Order: sequence, then C-alpha cells, then structure tokens
Amino acid sequence: MSTEAGGLLVTETLEPQPASVARARRLVAAALAAADHGEDVVDVATLLVSEVVTNSVLHAGTEIGLRCERRGGGVRIEVSDGSSMVPGVRHYDPDATTGRGLGLVSTLATSWGVRLHDHGKTLWFEVGDVAGPTSPSRPGRRPGSEHSTEPAPTVHLLGASPALVRATIEQGDALLRELALVVIGGELDDVFARGWHLPQFDVGPILAAAEAAIRAGRANADLEFSLPAGSETAGLERMRLIDVADALARDDRLLSDPALPEIGAFRHWLYTQIAEQARGFAAQPWELPGPLEPARAAAVLSATELVRIGRLSAAAVVADDANRIIFVNAAAGELLGWSPEALVGQRLTVVIPPELREAHVAGFSRLRVTGVARILGSTLRVPALRRDGSLVDVSLTIEEVAGDRGRTAFCGVLESRPGADTLRKKRTE
Repeated sequence: MSTEAGGLLVTETLEPQPASVARARRLVAAALAAADHGEDVVDVATLLVSEVVTNSVLHAGTEIGLRCERRGGGVRIEVSDGSSMVPGVRHYDPDATTGRGLGLVSTLATSWGVRLHDHGKTLWFEVGDVAGPTSPSRPGRRPGSEHSTEPAPTVHLLGASPALVRATIEQGDALLRELALVVIGGELDDVFARGWHLPQFDVGPILAAAEAAIRAGRANADLEFSLPAGSETAGLERMRLIDVADALARDDRLLSDPALPEIGAFRHWLYTQIAEQARGFAAQPWELPGPLEPARAAAVLSATELVRIGRLSAAAVVADDANRIIFVNAAAGELLGWSPEALVGQRLTVVIPPELREAHVAGFSRLRVTGVARILGSTLRVPALRRDGSLVDVSLTIEEVAGDRGRTAFCGVLESRPGADTLRKKRTE
C-alpha cells in the first residue's frame, strides 16, 4: 500500500476472499481521512468500494487491484479484476439484499464507468467535486458489448409472470451470494471438493425485459431478450449451483431461506428455456404447477399462539415460511367451506384464486429474501377461494407470529365484507 497527501492515495492488490472487502474499506477510509476529505465523501466512497470489491470477490475469483487518487475536492477509485464480464445495474426492489452494488454506484457516484482490457476489466467511480480528466468510458455505459462478433440469440419466455421472473432471479442471487462467501471461507469443502467456479451469466437482459413488463402493468407477458452466444451453458451451471445452495439452505447450512417450490419450478423452466431455444427448439409457455410440497418440515406454533389465534372471533389462517397452512381456526373453516383439519398441511395457494397465485408467490418469496413486506399490518380487500370454487370478498390483515426454531409464520385474519355481495358465482359456471 502507498498513501500520499495528494494525487495517488492507495494502490493495493487484494486476494479474492471475503476479508478483502473489509480491508479495502479500511484502506480507503484511512487514506481519505488522512487527506482531509469530508465525512460525506468518506462515507460514500467506503460504501461503494465495499460493494464493488464484494462483486469482484464473488464473480471474478481473481486478484483484485485497488487504486484510489485525489481528484480536486473529490476522489476517484478503481477496482480491477480478471473477469471480462461487464456488470450492469440490477432493478430489484429497494429492500432487496442482493443486486444493489451497481445500483448504489450509479445513484451515489458523481460518475462511473467500466474499462475492458486484455486481463479483465476496471470499474471506476468518482465521488465528490472531482476535477480533471475522466475515463473515456461514459458514466453508466456498458462498454465492449457493441464489439461482439458472435450473434446474440433471442430468447422468448411465453406467458411468463414478470414479478415471478424478478423474484426468482433475486432469490437465486441471494443464495449464490451467500454460497460464494461460505465456499471462499472454506466451510463447504465437502461439497466443492474439486473447487469453486461461479459461472459468468448476465441476468441483466432478463431483468430488463421483466421490469419493462411490470412498468406496463402486465401480470403475464411474452418476454423477449437477447443473451451473448454461449450463455446457455453458463445458465445451466448457474441453475445447478442455485439448486445446490437451495439444498444446503434446506439443511440449515446456509442462513438464507430455501426457495418456495414454485420458485424452484420457475427457475428450472427459465434456464431450460434459454438452453433449449439456443439449440433451436421452440419456446414452451410457462404454466404454474399444481400444489407442490415444500422440502422442509412445517413450522410449529407455540401453545400460547395456538390458544390466542384459536380464540379469535374472526377467521384466521396461519401459514409458515414455506407457504404451508399450519393452523386454521373454526371461523376460517366455516368462511372458506373447509374443515380446519382438511386445510392444515396444504399450500396457502389453495385458498387463493388462480389468477392471483403467481403474484402471491412472487411477493412471498420477496418477503423471505428481504425480510421486508409492505402489506404486513395493512388491511387489504381481496377475494378468497372457497372449497366449492366460489369466491368471497374479504378484508385481509396479515401479521407475523413466532414459529419454532426461530422461524416465522404469518397469520391472516379474514373478515367478510358486510353489506356486500360476498359470494360470487362458482368459477365453473
């Protein structure tokens, strides 16, 4: 490392391991503080260098070059690695725990860009009142893609739920991020005895197509996007690694929650479609599968919670974090036309109209990944599906309740709307 009062402040080579993130942050913070930069510049610069170095650790797996220099009243930071994959801004929800690295850079940096070179790439960003020349790369530009000589195959996802696309990729990224950190730390040598490699697969075009459909208000859409030639192999390897991480999460070897079974089914359809269409097969439409059984055991409510919910005068249905019904009080059984015992053990989607199930799965998956839900504590007007196929309009309020082994369950309190024609005609009529 070297530091100077002006000009070059830090130059360092970091190893591709999690400890390098904290080291990069400390080096930059100390250098900027010694150079009398204000707290606002120090805070933003250290946050962004943490995000960028983390991405290099996870996705490049090579030595990482760190360079920091003073530019006027600001600072320019460069992070180099041996991967030629150009990163892109992910459009996840603000509460997402993954995919925010370049989103933060594009939001907080004065300018930024990516420069490709013979040995990989350099991502640079500037913070503060920067003077002097900048890189020829334009801020936010994805250089290099226009120079590809191989055709970019077009992929069609027929009848896809854009919200389910986003939830599936977000959940997969969260699993891969934790998996990579654990593997690099040497904690899964029994699983990856032959080493570790994170495939370079850019999900950006898929997310962009999904986001465009979401902005257009489409619950289902035929999505179209292009991927670089050869992406189908990396996509299948990405799917395999997410499957491995999912299994480890089910065995409580990762902190992340395993995927809902519908998310797992959508993941396999998505990456299989990419691979098959690249080989010339026709696109096959997505169909939400019937009720799928989660792979891990249902959560159990405490005796105190069982008594409390059982005494509610309003209808109450409790689902665990695998979207499985674990308790139904008598009022809910009467409202929905089921005996409480018959509902317990089924997926929560059995009382959700089919046209709303994909949105429910996507929202529930987002809650599990981010830990944040916008609807908790709010009262919504929604239709509930009765056993005979009719619908009943209810006011729904959802609250968290404690399950066993530190797991969370969710209690939905349903009240039929007074004075309304609550029972609709059977869907089969």
